[in-house]
Amino acid sequence: FPQTGQYIALQGIHAMTEPGLYSITISATLPEGDPFVFAQSVYLKGGGYPFDLVLSVSPETIDPAVTKPEDAEWTALAQAVTPEKLWNGAFAAPTETPNCKVSTYGLLRSYNGSDYIYYHTGIDFCGAVGAPIYAAADGVVVFAGPLTVRGNATIISHGRGVYTGYYHQSEIDVTVGQTVKAGDKIGLIGDTGRVNGPHLHFEVIVGSVQVDPSDWLNGSYP
Repeated sequence: FPQTGQYIALQGIHAMTEPGLYSITISATLPEGDPFVFAQSVYLKGGGYPFDLVLSVSPETIDPAVTKPEDAEWTALAQAVTPEKLWNGAFAAPTETPNCKVSTYGLLRSYNGSDYIYYHTGIDFCGAVGAPIYAAADGVVVFAGPLTVRGNATIISHGRGVYTGYYHQSEIDVTVGQTVKAGDKIGLIGDTGRVNGPHLHFEVIVGSVQVDPSDWLNGSYP
């Protein structure tokens, strides 16, 4: 913020990070060209996320030979940090039934009897196949296509390293490079990918890390 001389950095924290004291260092180049470094220790407390049910899914969707390349692709798509902020205020709900949720962020999961090595990276909103999906905020589409685990999926960049993801769609109604506004219909709810039934998996990614979407739906970040 040039008017006040303040600088803002947004960085998500992985839900399964061990609690403890961590050192955070921010390095940047000021507009005048001078280097800037800020370091501080912060204490991270545990999220206290509960255990979810043991879920039965297609073995292909938990095969590391499939999941690792897809996860790497997804992370790379949401890695760029553009300087312009495209969103304004709190994010809008991505469905017509914002209070109906199948699952919440952070739940520890077991697939097909595995150990609880997985966690839920977003919010699952209720919805029948064909129900509309809306953009949560203004942005630019950076991915729209089929994936094995995420099904038909869309990623929207909102600037400053903030992205939203929309999984398991039956239909995608946007294309890469398209500019969208909050509330625009971007697709239809479906049951593609790693699912037990139709719903919308919605996630918010900040600094290449999935964070709790509730924080962004219920509050505003600079």
